[in-house]
Amino acid sequence: MVMIQFSRTGIQGSDMNKQDSLRTLSKAGLYLVTSSEFSTLPVMEVLERFLKAGGKLFQLREKAFAREQLLETAKMARKLADQYGAVFILNDDVDVALAVNADGVHLGQDDMPIKDARKLLGNDLIIGVSTHNIHEAIAAQEDGADYINIGPVFPTQTKAHAKALGAEGIELILPYVKVPFTFMGGIKEENIPALLKYDPAAVAMVTEITRASDIESKVKKLLSISLCY
Repeated sequence: MVMIQFSRTGIQGSDMNKQDSLRTLSKAGLYLVTSSEFSTLPVMEVLERFLKAGGKLFQLREKAFAREQLLETAKMARKLADQYGAVFILNDDVDVALAVNADGVHLGQDDMPIKDARKLLGNDLIIGVSTHNIHEAIAAQEDGADYINIGPVFPTQTKAHAKALGAEGIELILPYVKVPFTFMGGIKEENIPALLKYDPAAVAMVTEITRASDIESKVKKLLSISLCY
């Protein structure tokens, strides 16, 4: 990855330290992952409605954005996260995460190695990693991931090429997991209860939230389910 250094001048950092952020993440229940290509509303409108409804954990994942557009959007996301006391994770881009004082960064298997990201981020930011099997889950933890995402649990538009794990795949991975974990991939309101028996920190969702006809009502309903166990 080519690193482009952006100025941090004038960007307010989070009032939460890393441990505060991890505590919030570990009991968030619901994890919004934005994606404009799968949204009916602009990303910042989706994000604000999510936070107004009580969401406390989100990932800005806008792979189609140019770097400057991502930077400007991330600045606005930082302000909203501070306003609502939420944890702001940026997908993939360590450089922009540093520039806007994000609470952390989420890395895929093809992104910057965790150890390299940690050298750049230091110990004050969260690093999350997408994992799809036992090998990736163990490797992510050994390399210093603060949390892992396990998925896709069900077939999903956002990762159409990936095989869904299902309950069997989840149960193979979880005995090896020693850090907070989230689930993602094709999760809908009706199958949250079946996943909560595994005690995830949160269930991550894209279209169930971003394409909801009433995002605030949907988020409140999802939180009432995901936080009741």
